Amino acid sequence: MEAFHSPFIVPVSAFIMVLGIIAINSLHRFNVRKLQSEERLAAIARGLPLPPEPPAAMGWKSEDPRMAAANTRKAAIILIAVGLGIIAGLGLIAYLVGEREVMAGFIGGIIPLFIGVGMLVDYGMQKRELEKDGAGVASSAAARQL
Repeated sequence: MEAFHSPFIVPVSAFIMVLGIIAINSLHRFNVRKLQSEERLAAIARGLPLPPEPPAAMGWKSEDPRMAAANTRKAAIILIAVGLGIIAGLGLIAYLVGEREVMAGFIGGIIPLFIGVGMLVDYGMQKRELEKDGAGVASSAAARQL
């Protein structure tokens, strides 16, 4: 049982967990595509009309540039909220416990906060490009909905 007292057990297990999540996600996508292919082949073999194409990646990848910009905005808002929640939670714990060392955990909230801010900047650039190209913004009302 001496192996579990190693200082490397937490980083190694975190790395293995991330790799496991990636592997499971890849396996799931493979199985979904395999089932979709089998369904299409069965329809072709029976002479039935082909089923419609499934929506791209649960709505996160879209051909519509307005939908892509809206998804970027949504992800940015979620990341900013998570970052602020972590910072507020750790600030409250630091205040209640009286330990300043707890405030070192703010970095865990600052990272998603700044990623969200970066995504909001990207959203603004996407919106400006859409307005410039006229690829989806027909009126000022439609621009406000983005």
